[in-house]
Amino acid sequence: MHKKTVIFGFGQYGKKYIKKCVECKVENIQIIDSDDRLWGNVFMGIPIEEPQKVLPGFAGLVVIAVSDKFRWEIFEQLKNRYHISDGNIRYYTETVVLSKDEIYNLGDMQFQTELSSGGIYTEKELLEILSKDKWNRLEAFFFEGKHRLIDKWLHYFEAYDRFFSKYKRRNVSILEIGVFKGGSLQMWKTYFQEEGNFVKVYGIDINDNCKELEEENVEIFIGSQDDRDFLAEVKRKIGKVDIVIDDGGHSMEQQIVAFEELFDAVNEDGIYLCEDCHTSYMKEYGGAYKGETFVEYSKGLIDYLHAQYSETEELGRNKYSEQIKAITYYDSMIFIEKRKAASKSISIQIENK
Repeated sequence: MHKKTVIFGFGQYGKKYIKKCVECKVENIQIIDSDDRLWGNVFMGIPIEEPQKVLPGFAGLVVIAVSDKFRWEIFEQLKNRYHISDGNIRYYTETVVLSKDEIYNLGDMQFQTELSSGGIYTEKELLEILSKDKWNRLEAFFFEGKHRLIDKWLHYFEAYDRFFSKYKRRNVSILEIGVFKGGSLQMWKTYFQEEGNFVKVYGIDINDNCKELEEENVEIFIGSQDDRDFLAEVKRKIGKVDIVIDDGGHSMEQQIVAFEELFDAVNEDGIYLCEDCHTSYMKEYGGAYKGETFVEYSKGLIDYLHAQYSETEELGRNKYSEQIKAITYYDSMIFIEKRKAASKSISIQIENK
């Protein structure tokens, strides 16, 4: 954790980041912005200053808290005009702000010691305070493996390993919606690869540039996850897969359409995972408490899971009632396991003396 930090940017992203720092009781932070109309103003008790007065000779951490549009322009400015080293510059999404007063959900990971104060941590500094003793293979790859950019909630890795570890010694195929920078596709390829098995990873993204991220046994399709015709074409090309992960646009329509179209593409004994389901509660993504969200949609799947016991015509059987084996909810994750199609469960009493 750096002793002094400068936050560059006082727009939408900067304000949100600064507010989080103040709430976490992070000390020794300064705010700078290129807009001279802001200089001298105070936000949450911290003055907004001129870069020229703060940056020359500064040896602490500089966090760029602006939109992606201006990120690299500011990065070059920090390097070339103010001679800040690469190691002391981070984009705000490449840091985590922690409070000593919170208990964080790290999955099966844990901090080596309790935090003594609030602070801004880079990936290297976070690595220094995490205990490595019980890392699973995914956690080790995320923190120390060689890969392109991956953006994940830390508690996801325990859930991944719990549900996906059974595939590690099999021939396995996986489809992930949301390629981003391609790092997670590399993670899946590495995680499932064992001596003698075959791993095929497919990706879907709306960004044409993602096609350039293909590599051996990694194939990427360009299109929208709420385009049913596109998803039908993807299914036609790839056939059945063992795992589908929706880490795409996270809007309600996107998540629902993707599930309705791609659940059929999951093999028997396979898994469909929808990630970042917290967007079901966020207006930006069409979410609302008890609204028309993927979380509410998934609750209907619970009814279908028990449709064979229904005593009303309102709840009938369908492909979900016949093929869903289990539904498991985690923070922001819904795992839907698939079984061989069956229309009835059976029970019997046995006493052996």
